[in-house]
Amino acid sequence: MTTDESADSPWWDWVQRQLDDHGMTTARLSELTGLDRSAFTRWRRGERPTLDTARLVAKAFGISPLEVMVEAQLIFPEEAGMKGMRSPDPGALTDQQLVAELSRRLKRSSPSDT
Repeated sequence: MTTDESADSPWWDWVQRQLDDHGMTTARLSELTGLDRSAFTRWRRGERPTLDTARLVAKAFGISPLEVMVEAQLIFPEEAGMKGMRSPDPGALTDQQLVAELSRRLKRSSPSDT
C-alpha cells in the first residue's frame, strides 16, 4: 500500500462521505469488501488502498472503479477519462446525500468545545 506523507487523509474523507451517503457503517463496508477494519484505521492515518482494494471499495459502494482510483490518487483523472472531476450538483443529490453533506460541513465548522 502507498502512504501519504501527511496525517490529513483525503482518501479517508472521501470514504467517510461515501459511507454517510450510503447509510453504511465501517462494519458493513468491511463485510462487503472482506477487508479487516484495521485497513480503515490505516486509511484514516493517510495510507491509500491498492488497486485491488480500490476495486473492492467501488463494488461495495456500487460506483465506478475508475472514480475510486482517482479519489485514492492511484491514477490521474485524465487517465480515467474524467476531465475536471467536480463536486456533484446539489440539485442532483438525493435528500439523504444532501443532509449527509450538510451534516459533515456543520461538524467541521462548529467549535469542538461547545
